[in-house]
Amino acid sequence: MQDIDKNTVLNINLKSIKNNYRKIKKKVNSNCIVAATVKANAYGLGIKKIVPKLYRSGCRYFFVATTNEALEVRKVNKSISIFILNGLVTSDLSIIHKYNLIPIINNLSELKRIEKYQVKIKKSLKIAIHFDTGMSRLGLDKDETKLILENKEKYINFSNVVLVMSHLACADTPSKKKNGHQLKNFCKIIKYFPNTKHSLANSAGIHLGKKYHFDLVRPGISLYGGNPLKDSKNIYDNVINLKAKIIQVRNISKNDTIGYGATFKAKKNMIIGTVPLGYADGFSRLFSNNFEGYVGHQKISIVGRVSMDLITFDVTNIKGISKNKNVYVDIIGNKNNINKICKRISTIPYEVLTKLGKRYNRTYTSY
Repeated sequence: MQDIDKNTVLNINLKSIKNNYRKIKKKVNSNCIVAATVKANAYGLGIKKIVPKLYRSGCRYFFVATTNEALEVRKVNKSISIFILNGLVTSDLSIIHKYNLIPIINNLSELKRIEKYQVKIKKSLKIAIHFDTGMSRLGLDKDETKLILENKEKYINFSNVVLVMSHLACADTPSKKKNGHQLKNFCKIIKYFPNTKHSLANSAGIHLGKKYHFDLVRPGISLYGGNPLKDSKNIYDNVINLKAKIIQVRNISKNDTIGYGATFKAKKNMIIGTVPLGYADGFSRLFSNNFEGYVGHQKISIVGRVSMDLITFDVTNIKGISKNKNVYVDIIGNKNNINKICKRISTIPYEVLTKLGKRYNRTYTSY
């Protein structure tokens, strides 16, 4: 249900996403494909708006986690290439065939399933193969990799392999030696697949340099304004602005407490503004007594706990606050971007984005 009172507004700037995509294209060679990772509903921002914007920006390759996500993206565009990172997670392979999806094969069992299905329908389906080079999560493990490479003709119909990929475990920390080890392992593997595309780099991997780029890179968080590196300045445009209206103002006296658990006790007379969002909207309880929003250029602090639907700010120093019925607090924006606020609660910008709730009145701008 849409927030018809517009007490909370989440604006997604599509122009910023386009700008971020173009920034990534400038970091890779002209013959390197820049795909887009749009899993989790484009990191919580909405595939129905973001996929078309990326398509108009030149993107033709998209990565999702699940078959359901792939089907949602296919509804948006009939011609793009859609890769399913989690592989053959559906039991109905006819869906893969019908909607022209590309599963990323993560183990021998999946490879055998797809080969058996191709024999049944007498048609080759496009697939990608993921080799685990050190993440120890998805992908063919060391034993499966060795078996495949030594007996590849037995297991693989090369004509339908459109991509060979792996995933970096520590790309957000360029100094980690593991990055080089994974690159070396991947280079050994792709020698066996000279006639298909190769992909290793995600958002952070792109910043490790062109030797990590190969034929295709798969940015995700950087498209949405997140800094993919731990200790470097962010070069990507902020994409979201979240603001919430102060729905009630009250005066409290010295020694009054605020919120559940009475975790804040006033040291003086104060004016408190209540805002209608909380942890049900993806705004973490860890921000309790630990967050600053903005009213215009003035910084204001959360006082008390974040509850399910409400948070309270100290608005004592906002001039005329008691008489103004139309004051909004900037929760996330250019002054308070996802890279900044995530450090408050020792998390990552990915989590801040993907937890954005459904109750916000969502708007999209392209300027």
